[in-house]
Amino acid sequence: MTEGNRPAAVAPVLRGASFSGRQEGAELLAEAALAWLPHADHPRVLDLGSGAGDVAVLVRAARPGASVAGIDFAPANVAAAQARADGDGISFVCADYLAWQDGRFDLIVSDSVLHLIEAPIAQLAAKLAADLLPGGCVVATVPEAIPQNRFRLLLRRLWRCTPAAADRLALAIAARLYPNLPRQMLADRLPYLRLVPRLFGAAEQQAFAAAGLVLERDQPWPDTSLAKLRHRLMVWRRAA
Repeated sequence: MTEGNRPAAVAPVLRGASFSGRQEGAELLAEAALAWLPHADHPRVLDLGSGAGDVAVLVRAARPGASVAGIDFAPANVAAAQARADGDGISFVCADYLAWQDGRFDLIVSDSVLHLIEAPIAQLAAKLAADLLPGGCVVATVPEAIPQNRFRLLLRRLWRCTPAAADRLALAIAARLYPNLPRQMLADRLPYLRLVPRLFGAAEQQAFAAAGLVLERDQPWPDTSLAKLRHRLMVWRRAA
């Protein structure tokens, strides 16, 4: 994420990247998030790591009275999202989330992004809590701390030692494994193979609890590819 000349709070390999999501995954997450949105007349929603705006647009369509903001680190993503927005009650910004401020929200939804923010987990948890109204919720998909994911991170460490040209081989293999997916969507995911992000385990949960974020839901989340880390859907509520 970038804001003016401020360094982005994401891994350098992702800066300037774009990301196209899968519609069925966005629909599933939007449905899960809406279940935690209060039945107020004009709730505020933040889509943290909004990508091309899939989840934000779906939430706004389901709750026309909601004010929805999306934040992302990639200018290309924000431009694509802004082109889709209706301009009334929904907006997108390219910014560093840790430095960005826009009041407090009833709901923060984040699809596979929290683990990519390069900040101490206590700092991230405190920022999320500060951006929530009392009783507000964070609904996020995050990679779980399981042996399977630790093994995949080991493979990523090894992959980081290969030259960038090896990504062409990875793209060719992915195209054979997922012939029905657009090639650009597959290419968008290549930089993530060189990331070694945090996993969400006991230490992360303790940091969230210390920030006043109470775990309300923890459930498995569908796998979308062989390379992606196994995720869970977690919901934290800010203590009143």
